[in-house]
Amino acid sequence: MFQSLLAKLSGSHPAEQCWQLIEQGVQVIDVRSPQEYAGGHLPNALNVPLDQLAQWLTQHSDKQTPFVLYCGAGIRAQKGCDILRANGFSCAINGGALKDLLCYQPQSVANG
Repeated sequence: MFQSLLAKLSGSHPAEQCWQLIEQGVQVIDVRSPQEYAGGHLPNALNVPLDQLAQWLTQHSDKQTPFVLYCGAGIRAQKGCDILRANGFSCAINGGALKDLLCYQPQSVANG
């Protein structure tokens, strides 16, 4: 099921589609700084700052694992997706900006 949604997504993706993936268990990565992360983040999101992402990936051998990345505006998330793809991870999804994802957060997740 991940693959059908992943196949539809490229570049920056509509928040609703990203939430479908998140609700199905796709790992969410916040590529902002620890200070930005501390100011608010998505539930269950891992904070892996962009400058540490390549090193973090060395701990993950399953290159088919899907990830949704987000940041403040979507630019760092896209750079993060580029880093994942350059390291052989083909299922990197740019979730865009945190504020946009929060606008479309399903009530089931928000109430959690």
